Amino acid sequence: MKRILSALLVSGALLCAMALPAAASGPSAPVPAGQAQDASLPDSVSYYGQIQEIVRDESGNVTRLYLTSTFQGEYIMNILPETVWIDSGNHSAADPADLKAGDSVYVSHSPVSTRSMPPQSNACAVVINIPQDAGTARYHEVEAIARNTDGSLTITSDNGGLLITADASTGVSAYDGAAADPADIQVGDHIMAWYQVVAISYPGKTYASHLMLLPDAGGNGQADLPPDGTELSIVLEEDMVLPVSGRVENGAAMIPVAAAARALGYEVTYTPGRNGSGSLVTVESDSFCVRLHTGEKTIVGVTKIDGAVGMTAPTDYGAAPYIAAPGITWAPAQLFEMLGRTVTLDGTTLSIR
Repeated sequence: MKRILSALLVSGALLCAMALPAAASGPSAPVPAGQAQDASLPDSVSYYGQIQEIVRDESGNVTRLYLTSTFQGEYIMNILPETVWIDSGNHSAADPADLKAGDSVYVSHSPVSTRSMPPQSNACAVVINIPQDAGTARYHEVEAIARNTDGSLTITSDNGGLLITADASTGVSAYDGAAADPADIQVGDHIMAWYQVVAISYPGKTYASHLMLLPDAGGNGQADLPPDGTELSIVLEEDMVLPVSGRVENGAAMIPVAAAARALGYEVTYTPGRNGSGSLVTVESDSFCVRLHTGEKTIVGVTKIDGAVGMTAPTDYGAAPYIAAPGITWAPAQLFEMLGRTVTLDGTTLSIR
């Protein structure tokens, strides 16, 4: 069975929040020239639109949604195995088989998108059955939790910009429909939160009528990889077989960076480290630059667009890049997700497209 190597294309340990249609945010990267953005890109952003076409595989699974929006234009959302489907009106998981053209949905997706027309991005949550008279379910990452003396808890989200309070009256459930306890919610979890009014302050404050604890997407997506030492064939753009192999090391799918990047049309540069620091390797498209240091697990992406500033949160893909003789840099394959690529593993075949 095909498995996506990371739950969210640019898993920056931040969050995505859903807004009303008129205020929903568009893709955060790449950014049009001359338009400034925050210094750190969120892990996900929100899109509200109408389904124009649904693409399914031979098994009937939804693999892609073609959407259009009055406020945000056309978009293609790639559906991953970890994408959650939420029935907002019933506080439950949704069945994607019920989707049809013309339905309106909220999609929380990666801020990294292709520069195609329309742009494409990977979805982390699709919300359907949106009530007209109540707040829709919103996708958040739990950044911090305060257990209050009155028994309530306060969840920090939105990169510190939103405080969500839940108490004994707040319903709590799991994605699979089982009952859940607020004590089950931990820092780093992803949740769906139902609330309406947010106090105009910084940070914003709101009260959740219901919380849904979402399943763990497998950390960095490395669960159930083949054993360490397994060689991986690398397929690029669906039909280009790289003449060198990847391999599984320390529970991570590692690839020779330069060989894969240059075959995909990216520029690769190497800068030796100084004073004991790791060497810097960059992988660049026309609009985005991925920066990795040997010996450091976290990888960062930075926009290159004139007049714009922005970077992803440092992302840990489970293994530190390193250089092996005769000067080959090895790094986790998921670094290409920062450049808008989809990285999947099917058996021992690693695909980057």
